[in-house]
Amino acid sequence: MTSKTESETKVITNNQTLNRYSSAIKSGLQHGEDYVELFSTLVDTKHSQSLLEAAIGLTDFKLDSKFLTFPHQYSDEDVQLVFMQRLLDLNQVPQNFAINSVKRVEKLQAQFRLLNDDNFAFFKSGKSNSGFFFAPTRNQKPLFYLDLQRKELLFNSTALVSYFVVTLEGTEVANIKNAVSVLIDFAKILKESFGFRVDFNILDSINGEFYTFAAGAISEEVLDELFVDAAQSNYMLMAGDNGEAILNLDNDIKLVVKNDGSDSHPKWGALVHDEPQKESWLGLILDYPFISDWYLKNNKELAIISDPYIFG
Repeated sequence: MTSKTESETKVITNNQTLNRYSSAIKSGLQHGEDYVELFSTLVDTKHSQSLLEAAIGLTDFKLDSKFLTFPHQYSDEDVQLVFMQRLLDLNQVPQNFAINSVKRVEKLQAQFRLLNDDNFAFFKSGKSNSGFFFAPTRNQKPLFYLDLQRKELLFNSTALVSYFVVTLEGTEVANIKNAVSVLIDFAKILKESFGFRVDFNILDSINGEFYTFAAGAISEEVLDELFVDAAQSNYMLMAGDNGEAILNLDNDIKLVVKNDGSDSHPKWGALVHDEPQKESWLGLILDYPFISDWYLKNNKELAIISDPYIFG
């Protein structure tokens, strides 16, 4: 026969268990409300700082709990894409990049309206819980790396050339440049508004930017090829006083290929100089097919270096 004390103990134990369950449900619901508040800010706020804070808060947010599961959720990758489009909207960047129509909870994708039908999305980088790659869904080769929490955006020269120059060969250059300008505007907003560290890499149009070639040294044959290719396109490659190769192009644009190191430790690369500082290395190879052909043909030597840890 069960004693009165044993019965009371069971009732107390059961009540404790049920109370813990009730508390866990309440906690899970409150956690869900916190998520909804952040998500509402992400999609509705008119303030860039609040937008960034909401995106950071939602990244790696563990919505489900032991007793409460939400079956339909947008992913961390989706949060980055919503943040990107909304930041562009808030800063009145022309509407040439947009998330595809959303009919249900699924992985979000976006398109550049003046390009082909390629879709773009963010993908977890594997480098950190807060880091993501932005890439075409067709091959997931990252055009840039974004970490909102650490405040950094790094462009990947290899993927930029592979997609915008090789994959989109034959596409109207103005349309390609329009898409590239969206990426540049996004990065500039992050840098100027929030102090992000941005590596523009081959998108940098500042005259002093030195685009370092991966090989360090380049052969005379490679420079000779540029001389011949330029001449065939009615441009003259000239030798400078310090052994650099100088190519004068249209609109007072000057390409300089030089060794920024020494004979024993060469560091060859390129400089692009134009008065308004609008021409980048990527812009140059889009505008001049003979430079693009030279760069792609000798890419093992001439590839522009990107962050080896992030993109290696």
